[in-house]
Amino acid sequence: MSEGKVVIIEPDPIIIEMLQGPFQEANFEVGAATSAAEGLALCRRTIPQAVLVDAHLPDMDGFQVCKQLRATTRTQHAHLVIMARGAKREHRLAALGLGTDDFIGIPFDPDEVTLRIRNALRRAAAENLTDPVTGLPSGRLVRKRLRDLLREGPDWALIGVTLRYLNAYESSHGFFAVQDALAAVVQGMSDAVERSGGREDFLGYSGGGRFLVVTTAERVDELAREMQANIEAKLQPYHTPEERQQGYVTLNDRGEEHRLPLIEVAIRKVAPADGPFYDIRSLTEALG
Repeated sequence: MSEGKVVIIEPDPIIIEMLQGPFQEANFEVGAATSAAEGLALCRRTIPQAVLVDAHLPDMDGFQVCKQLRATTRTQHAHLVIMARGAKREHRLAALGLGTDDFIGIPFDPDEVTLRIRNALRRAAAENLTDPVTGLPSGRLVRKRLRDLLREGPDWALIGVTLRYLNAYESSHGFFAVQDALAAVVQGMSDAVERSGGREDFLGYSGGGRFLVVTTAERVDELAREMQANIEAKLQPYHTPEERQQGYVTLNDRGEEHRLPLIEVAIRKVAPADGPFYDIRSLTEALG
């Protein structure tokens, strides 16, 4: 099981290499960028759980990168770390003042950095802030976003994405195959938001194959269409051609043959006109 996704935004390839090895050995998925623009795009596309940012980048200082990550709904939950040469007091205060979670002086011990990130992400999962498999906001963060939504104007829209028959897929293909499929779905959803959504759009995971997207009424139809197409394309490799052709999975259990359904993608849209909505429960019930 992956420990999570980490993005390193660092202009020095030697430092990237120093960090990548320990993270990968600790079972993290690691992405890297050498500029702020490349790093911000990578974060929007992959939705990492932790981002390490050098304070001095060629196109933007790292403090502004962290500020943008905190201001973007899809990345505002990430564990943000500023890296800077030396340990100047003004750097630490600037980093913490922007809402970053940690400050690391360069040079550093790569193994210590890896353990600090691992422990921070495990605490977030234990506190029901992020889902350890998808890396998306979950539990308390999803509920907070829905509570905020009830206080907003009439221009919002929700997209509920449900992966049906996920338990049947786990029975036939195993737990780790489900994890891989969920990660592929997150990538498909993230790609759709990057193309057809907005910076403030929210992606969350409620568990059991149920995802939630908060967007605007203007974007919801196109985003829902692209999201469905992306998810179905991402799920294609997770069933064999034979399974897709026959429309079911064959499972042999103690000499008995069982036919299990394929994973299906169900998408439902909810807008204020479908209400009135007075609480979180009424919103989630409307999503089905």
